[in-house]
Amino acid sequence: MSSLNIKQGSDAHFPDYPLASPSNNEIDLLNLISVLWRAKKTVMAVVFAFACAGLLISFILPQKWTSAAVVTPPEPVQWQELEKTFTKLRVLDLDIKIDRTEAFNLFIKKFQSVSLLEEYLRSSPYVMDQLKEAKIDELDLHRAIVALSEKMKAVDDNASKKKDEPSLYTSWTLSFTAPTSKEAQTVLSGYIDYISALVVKESIENVRNKLEIKTQFEKEKLAQDRIKNEKST
Repeated sequence: MSSLNIKQGSDAHFPDYPLASPSNNEIDLLNLISVLWRAKKTVMAVVFAFACAGLLISFILPQKWTSAAVVTPPEPVQWQELEKTFTKLRVLDLDIKIDRTEAFNLFIKKFQSVSLLEEYLRSSPYVMDQLKEAKIDELDLHRAIVALSEKMKAVDDNASKKKDEPSLYTSWTLSFTAPTSKEAQTVLSGYIDYISALVVKESIENVRNKLEIKTQFEKEKLAQDRIKNEKST
């Protein structure tokens, strides 16, 4: 009987203890889906607003086109004909030392010259026609040419490599940025041709000068030998 009374007394106290409430860490999936669905319209509105803003900016801001060209030193095959000419001159005991690397370095040096670039822009009919259409005075013309010259770039493709990292070949990337693709390509190709012509002209003049000096030396030497022979006779 005592054990039965104890059991009944224990059962009577169970209702006094509250049931365990659900954990606050549990996620209400239905509620989360409902929140995301309500926010869907807001997200779409924000994305649409940014898309419209980007489209508007693309129409307002001026477009820019960049034309680029990668240049490398001449290949040995391309240098053969010139080497044959140099060989004929060396027979005359002329000190002709123009190799592929020197010619390429001279080209890059002249391409980076600010004065030569401004000279080209002033002499280019295409560039001057574009500037004259704006009807600007000489001071504004100078400013416009300076602004154009800043858009001409020459970048050494091996400059970003480490010093101890060997480069397979030498190359430079030349580029020009303009409002239209045609203008960018026309100005860049025209300037490359302009500098190439200057390099060829300077190289030929150096050879011609050496040839004239050698010719004058041989004439004077021949005259002195003739005088010596006359005295000896």
